[in-house]
Amino acid sequence: MFQRLLKNWAVQIFLIFVLYYLTGRLGLLLALPPGYASLVWPPFGISIAALLLLGINRWPGVLIGAFLVNARHMESISNLLLPLGISMGNTISVIVAALLIRRFLHFPKRFYLEREVILFLFLAGPVAALLSASAGVGLLYLNDVVSQKNASMNWIYWFVGDAIGGLIFAPLALMFSTQSRRYWLKSVTKVLVPVCVAFALILSASQYLTLSEQEKQSAEFTRKAEFTFNVLEKDFNGNIDMLESLKSFFDSSTSVTRQEFRDFSSTLHSRRPEVQALAWIPYNQDKPETLRIEYIEPLPTNSQVLGTDFGTHPDRQALLKKALEKRRLITSGPMNLREFYPQARGIFLLLAIGRPEGVLLEVLRLDGILRDLTGVLNDPSYRVLIEDVTQTSNRELMVDTLSGGRDFHADFRWSSHLEIGDRLWEVTIQQDTSLRQGSAFNTAVFLLTSLVFVFLICTLLLTIANRIITVEEIVDEKTQHLIDLNVQLKKASETKSEFLANMSHEIRTPLNVIVGMSDLLEESPLNEDQKHYVDISKKAGHNLLSIINDILDISKIEAGLLTLEKTEVDLHSLVNDITEMFELKAREKNLELSVYLSEDTHSIFMGDPTRIRQVLSNLISNSLKFTTDGSIRVEVMKNQTEMEGNLIFHVSDTGIGIPRDKIPQLFQPFTQADSTITRKFGGTGLGLSISKRLVKMMNGDITVESELHRGSRFSFSLNLPWLRDVPAEGEHTAEEISQVPTGPAAEQEPLSILIVDDTEDNRLLIKAYLKNTPHQISEACNGRQALELAQKQRFDLILMDMQMPVMDGFTATQKIRKWEQDHQRPASTIWALTAFALKNEIDRSLSVGCNLHLIKPLRKADLLNHIQKLSEERHQHR
Repeated sequence: MFQRLLKNWAVQIFLIFVLYYLTGRLGLLLALPPGYASLVWPPFGISIAALLLLGINRWPGVLIGAFLVNARHMESISNLLLPLGISMGNTISVIVAALLIRRFLHFPKRFYLEREVILFLFLAGPVAALLSASAGVGLLYLNDVVSQKNASMNWIYWFVGDAIGGLIFAPLALMFSTQSRRYWLKSVTKVLVPVCVAFALILSASQYLTLSEQEKQSAEFTRKAEFTFNVLEKDFNGNIDMLESLKSFFDSSTSVTRQEFRDFSSTLHSRRPEVQALAWIPYNQDKPETLRIEYIEPLPTNSQVLGTDFGTHPDRQALLKKALEKRRLITSGPMNLREFYPQARGIFLLLAIGRPEGVLLEVLRLDGILRDLTGVLNDPSYRVLIEDVTQTSNRELMVDTLSGGRDFHADFRWSSHLEIGDRLWEVTIQQDTSLRQGSAFNTAVFLLTSLVFVFLICTLLLTIANRIITVEEIVDEKTQHLIDLNVQLKKASETKSEFLANMSHEIRTPLNVIVGMSDLLEESPLNEDQKHYVDISKKAGHNLLSIINDILDISKIEAGLLTLEKTEVDLHSLVNDITEMFELKAREKNLELSVYLSEDTHSIFMGDPTRIRQVLSNLISNSLKFTTDGSIRVEVMKNQTEMEGNLIFHVSDTGIGIPRDKIPQLFQPFTQADSTITRKFGGTGLGLSISKRLVKMMNGDITVESELHRGSRFSFSLNLPWLRDVPAEGEHTAEEISQVPTGPAAEQEPLSILIVDDTEDNRLLIKAYLKNTPHQISEACNGRQALELAQKQRFDLILMDMQMPVMDGFTATQKIRKWEQDHQRPASTIWALTAFALKNEIDRSLSVGCNLHLIKPLRKADLLNHIQKLSEERHQHR
């Protein structure tokens, strides 16, 4: 919407007009006496740039802006046709410059060559300024505003000011209006310094040209200072009279309506543009602290203040109460008019009236006073300061006509005091004689020399800037491409990680039942073969759980957040457990699975057994998957190869083999040697990728040797620090001895337990775990049912699944805890049950009120141990 509005023809004309007027007012600060020309005229260059960027048909904005600047500056000229003619000459020169630049330089093509830069500056500077100065000074001469003697000098002033404005501000406006401005700002030493030098040159010229007028200024100073003070005093007396008139109006009426207040105030305000507002604030003795603005005019510019209670502002309240107490004119010190106009400063004039009781408020803006003073003086060499000296120890500056941070040296000073209400002001008028013009000949030489210098500086400036832009744009384009590519890669990684986490959760839930039922089956009467099969099934289930955990960790590996466990590893026992788990599958496929463990590796090492198990299980599983006949051999020995690490593992098979050109792709995520392999053998393609990353994290390496239709051999090395030899048979470590039971288990106290889970199989499993216990079991299939049951009956223990429909476990736990607190009931013990194993899920469940976080698959022994401890704790507290 905003972008569309900016493209509107009328809006663009308005913006050009505003920009021209504002920069024109700034340019007048450097105007040379008698004020018809400036040493640098910024609107000239900005106008050329605006027509080039927005279109030649936006020229009315230039005409309106130029007319208002010239008409305001030439208030002594009664004929407004003169400023209109000057404005038209200025507009025509800007149009001609823009047309010539479009014709010869094919704008908006950027200028790279030196000749293009020189031609652009020549057309935007001297050529356009020649037309503007000739038209402007010619009209002044024809209207007898300048004499024939001064016409040539005024022409030089005008020409140099417009030319320098075009040379500096046309390229600046073009650059700062496009994306290339960031390259401009980067080149501080090469671009910004020359601009500062050019401006310093102009300011120096201004100072030099004013020195010759010092004596004349001295004679006129006192007269002009007294005249300015008299005007200021008259203006403030008029403002006070305005309040007095308004007071008389109230005194003569039994009641004043809003419309009457508006009509009377509008008559007064129309003659005082520096007055921001006239307001009426009634005083109610029943509510002395409420001082609300009832009426205010002019309303359109002060509507946001209507109804404001000044009683809530300590400083405003103190002034109002003082006016009510003293019953005479009260004047404030300078303050921020935040209620009336943002960032504006001003003063309050307050006058209390008795019928109806209240305070009349007049708000004067200091910037309005400043504009009036500037208009009266109409001379940049003067400076007027108004200070509040009511408290001599604390002089407060109110108005200072010096703007733009210019250097000012007061050669003459005149001051007098002005009493406004209960405050005393000191008005000081100063003059800097160095701001007057010098001799005509010296001035002409200096100005023309400065123009040539600025032309050369700007030529060098634009050449360097455009070359910088060319290089930086290429770099920026490449950088942006890399940034976009990086964002795409991050999004892909986040999507994959989210998929893996969800997949892990969905697998954990049924795995909880599989592992649990295996535990229950093991407790039933079984023959030796059945026990062996159940034992292998349990090991496979737990190994599957470990793999699922590692699949979830792949996102952590990619982010560099996964940490390895450092614990004791019995290497031979670990390898035997892994191979025993795969023996049944090997026998089913009539494959020979053999293991060779060198004697020098029969020790305890320091490492991460879960990660070693995962890598070796992945390799053996792949061999079983891709081998239809023959054998699979697992070997563990000391590393004597060039690979890193002190141990090496080999997994060899007589399977289908791998094509040589596919080997480099094997360790990429979600990749297999052939797309037909996935359809025939299944698999996600994650195993080898995870294995390689884990091996790298354990300071090892992994390689593969393969021949198509002959088999493959995967080898990986690990660097595991040696700890000690394996204890002889019959010996026990201190840890093993501490785990031997020393006596019968304590008798359990019956507990009332509520099982909350949306999956019936999970509820059945937990009930089976607790079948032979004295506990009383209740069930709920979602959080809402659990909440209703908890409100009807107090449970000693609630086993809460956290992921459920209708109402999840997090919400249910929060509501139960709140209900217990509101009804002053003893808190039930709530244990979280979830298939999510991430730390943030654990922290979340504990934060909502759970006492413990249990992760699925849930082992029977673990659950019974936790319940036994809870039962013993409750027994001890009774």
